Amino acid sequence: MASAVGRCARGAGLLFALYAAPVHTVQAQGGARPAPVADALSRALDAEDRRNVAVASQAYREVLAAALTVGSTDGDKVALALLGLERVWVDAGMIDSIVPVVTRVLQLRPSDPTARSVQLRTLVTMGRDTEARDAFTTWRRVAGNESTPYREYARLLLQQGRALAADSVLADAARLMGGAGALSGETAQLHIALQRWVPATVAFREAMVDQPWLETAALFGLQRAPVATRDSIRTVLLAPPLVLEPRRLLSSLEFAWGEPRRAWSAISTLPANDSTTASWRSFAERAEINESWLVARDAWLAIFGRTSDLESQLRATDAALRAGDAEGALALVRRKAPTGGKADSVRARALLGLEIAALGELGRGAEAQQKLEAASKMLDPDTRAALARPLVAAWLRSGDVTRARTAMQGGDLADDDEMAGWLALYEGDLVNARKRLLRAASNRPELVDALGILARTRVEQLPGLGEAFVLLARKDSVAAAARFARLADSVGAAAPAFLSQAARLSSRSAAIALYERIVRDYAKSPEAPESLLAWARALRDAGDKPGAMARLEQLLVEYTTSALAPQARRDLERLKGMVPPG
Repeated sequence: MASAVGRCARGAGLLFALYAAPVHTVQAQGGARPAPVADALSRALDAEDRRNVAVASQAYREVLAAALTVGSTDGDKVALALLGLERVWVDAGMIDSIVPVVTRVLQLRPSDPTARSVQLRTLVTMGRDTEARDAFTTWRRVAGNESTPYREYARLLLQQGRALAADSVLADAARLMGGAGALSGETAQLHIALQRWVPATVAFREAMVDQPWLETAALFGLQRAPVATRDSIRTVLLAPPLVLEPRRLLSSLEFAWGEPRRAWSAISTLPANDSTTASWRSFAERAEINESWLVARDAWLAIFGRTSDLESQLRATDAALRAGDAEGALALVRRKAPTGGKADSVRARALLGLEIAALGELGRGAEAQQKLEAASKMLDPDTRAALARPLVAAWLRSGDVTRARTAMQGGDLADDDEMAGWLALYEGDLVNARKRLLRAASNRPELVDALGILARTRVEQLPGLGEAFVLLARKDSVAAAARFARLADSVGAAAPAFLSQAARLSSRSAAIALYERIVRDYAKSPEAPESLLAWARALRDAGDKPGAMARLEQLLVEYTTSALAPQARRDLERLKGMVPPG
C-alpha cells in the first residue's frame, strides 16, 4: 500500500512540474527578473540528454512562456520549445500532453507552422482522426495558398500506411490549388505506395526540378519496380529536355537493375560541363566497385577526353586491362595529352607499368623488354622489380620459356605462384605446376583450363602437355588441339579431359568427331554429358536440328542426374518449337 501511495505522489509531482508554469504570459513578481531564455534552453537540452523528463519539461515551458511574452514574441524560440516538449513527452510515453500546450500556443499564433505541424502529427499518431482532419482543415484555412498543410498531412498519412487517404488529400490540393506541382514529391511517394510506377516517375521528375534532394528517395522507391514497367520508366526519364538529374537517376536505377551498360548510356550523352564530369566520375568509381570494367573504362575515357588528367588516363587503362581489352589499354596508355613538353615524359613514366602490362597481355615480350630497358635509368630498384612480372608474363604468353625463366631469375619472382606454375607446366613438371597454379590468385580462363587438365591426371612429368600449352600460348590452336588429342592415348583415365580440351580448340567438324569419341569410349566420364550438350549445340548451329534433338534426348535419358540436364531440357524445348510439325 505504501509503495502504491509513493508512486501516486511521484506521478502527481511530475504532472505538477509539467503543467505548473503558465504558457500565455510571464510576469516578473516582486520586481525579480525572469531567468534568461538561453539559460532555460540550456537547462532543457541538458535535462533532455540526461532523460530527466520533469526538469526538461519545466525548462522547455519556461522557454515557451518567455518566447510568447506580449510584445516580444520569438517564433524561433516557440519552435524550439514545442519540438523539445514533443520529443520529451513522446519519449516518456506522454504524447497526449502536447495537445493542450499546442492549442494554447495556436490561440496566440494561429498561423504558426511548427505548432500546426506538431498538433497535426500528434493527433494522427494518436489515431484521433476526426480531430486531425479538423486541425488540417483549420491549418489549410489560415495558410491560404500555402502547400505546407497538404504536404504534412499527406506525409503523415503515408507514414501510417493510409495511402488512399493521402491520395484524397493530394487530390484536394490539385483541385483547390490549380495543380500539385509543389506537392510532386509527396505525390510521387503516394504513387510508389500504390505501386503506380510510371506516374511516380513522372512526379519525381517534376519534383526534382526544385527539390533535387528527392533523387535518393526516387532511387529507393523506383528500384523496386517490376521488370515489365521498367521500359516505361526509362521512357519518362529519357524524354527531352536533356537534364542531369533525371538521367543520373536513371543511371542509378540501371545499376540497381543489373544493367551497367545502360547505366552509362543514360548519362554518357549529357553536355560536357563540371556537373556532368562529376557525375561521370561518380559513375566510374561505382563501376569499378561493381567490377563492371568495360563501362568503367568508357566513363574514365570520357573524363580524360574532357580533362586530359593523368588519373583518368591511368584508371581508364587499368579498367581496360581488367576487362581483357589489352589492345585498347595499349592504345589508351599511348594517347598524348594536349600539354606536351616535359609533362609528356612525366606522364609516360607514370604509365610505364600499365604499358608493359598491356604488352605482357598481348605476348609482345620483345617490345616490353625494350621499353623496360629504355626506362631503366630513371627507375628505382623496387619499380624495376615490380615491372619484371608483366615482362615474364609477356614471354610466357608468347611461349618463350627460356626468356621467361631468365626474366624471372632477374626479377626475383621465385615466390610468384602463377608465374612459377606456368613455367613448370610449360616444362612438363606437372607436380610443381599443380602445386603452384592452385595457389595462384587469378581466375583467367587459360588458368581454369590448365587446372582442369591437371586435376584429371596424376602423371608427374609430361613434356607433351607443356608443349601443347606452349602452342596454345603462341595462339596456334590447331597444332595445340592436335597435340592434346594425341596425348589422350597416353594418359589413361584423363583421356576425356584431353579430348574435351582438344574439341574446344578445334573447328566444328573436328570437334563433333571428338565429342562422339568421348561419348562412345568414355561414357561414364564427367566429360560425356558435357560433350553431348556441346555436340547438340554444334549440330544446331550447323542447321541439323533433328540431330541436335537426338543428342539432347540422349543426355536427358542417360544422364538424368547431370547438372547439365536443365540446360539440355531448355535447349530441347526451344528446338521443338523451331522444328515444324512433321
